[in-house]
Amino acid sequence: MKKQLILISFFSSLSSLTYGASYHNNNWELSATGLMGGYYGITETKQLHTVDTLPNRWIYRTDALFGANYSLSSQHQIGLFGNFTLVFKEHDKNYRNGDWRFYPFIKDKSTYGEISLGYVYNAAYELHKGAKDITFFGINDSNMIYYLVDSNWSNGKHATKFATPKSTTIMTDGRAAKIKYITPEIGNTKFGISYTPKNANRRGMVSRYTNYESTEDGYAFGMQNRWQLPDNSTLYSSFGYGIFNRTDNEMSFGLAWIKNNFNVGAGYKNAWINGNKNPITYISNNPHLPALFDNYRESSAYNFSVGYKFNDKLKTNLAYIYTQAANTRNSDNLYIWSNVYSTNKYIDIFLVGAYINAKGASKYEDVNNKGYAAITGIGIKF
Repeated sequence: MKKQLILISFFSSLSSLTYGASYHNNNWELSATGLMGGYYGITETKQLHTVDTLPNRWIYRTDALFGANYSLSSQHQIGLFGNFTLVFKEHDKNYRNGDWRFYPFIKDKSTYGEISLGYVYNAAYELHKGAKDITFFGINDSNMIYYLVDSNWSNGKHATKFATPKSTTIMTDGRAAKIKYITPEIGNTKFGISYTPKNANRRGMVSRYTNYESTEDGYAFGMQNRWQLPDNSTLYSSFGYGIFNRTDNEMSFGLAWIKNNFNVGAGYKNAWINGNKNPITYISNNPHLPALFDNYRESSAYNFSVGYKFNDKLKTNLAYIYTQAANTRNSDNLYIWSNVYSTNKYIDIFLVGAYINAKGASKYEDVNNKGYAAITGIGIKF
């Protein structure tokens, strides 16, 4: 309770901050934007009375983007940026003192496009369209596992397992260090390409325990189209392709339709292995890993969302994702219904409902889980 009171007091003191704080000095611009908040959830799951499935829990999370941008001209800027995340999870035995991440990168932006160097997502991920959520929980690579355990996904200090994909976007390389180029919009289309020398990354899906014979590098290609329709609505489409470790192939498609305050999105991804140098781990010799822990390498996923903005204060969104592995019965159904009410430009109030049905390789209870969560919270924007 003491920690909760300290954090609530800290959040309250931030209400005097300037939203999207920035500082200009000649050609320099320093900026900081983000969201921090506390969230309380009540859960009811099939797996009861374990540390990962407490009936209720607090989560405290801060996401921020810091930047120092220098203008070489009115149309050419280069900057040093950093994405920062800090999470306190009441139930998490892996990170008793909090789970923090920092991803620095350099971006050069001009009339010729954007070049990023550092810890960023790949080009196919950046240009992907599809289902979305309006909170930090997300429907792709969802943070809803803070409340609802998925037996197919584990990425702690002592165990790593991805039996199914967790996204319709291509994110096998996560935020591993890479170089990425995104073109300016040419007609109604953007293109992108990225190269990742080493894929292993906590936010990605390549496990450090996987034995690859080939070099652990990755390439990703992306394309995004924007169509202005006769009814004054906008339709986005996207395509992505990635190849990792010279054997793992992924292809993604996405759509998003927006008209006034209404939006619909859908995405699909398929992953397959081409070649026999780096096969699926049918037999695992690592005591921390089961066989087929890397089953996401042959899998598929699709998602869907529909959202509406009632006014400048209230937004609602319903999202769904289904993922499955090709070699086993492992699959996931995840629904998230998110509602956000903005009291002003600094404060958001959240009300979120979620349901998960995660199936493991067998019907034993310890590799399956289904359940519900109801979450509320307050976030401070800066």
